[in-house]
Amino acid sequence: MSPVEPPDALRERIEEELERDRRWEFRLPLFGGIAILICAAIVVVRVVFLHV
Repeated sequence: MSPVEPPDALRERIEEELERDRRWEFRLPLFGGIAILICAAIVVVRVVFLHV
């Protein structure tokens, strides 16, 4: 093992964390779409009911 490479245990922990982050990245567009829908609903409610 060269001094540049991390130990096996650390490498496995890093790979697991990267995999968790990768799974969250796939969920981000869904969360973004939900946030846009909520903002659109707020705008519709303000326009329709409050006549702003």
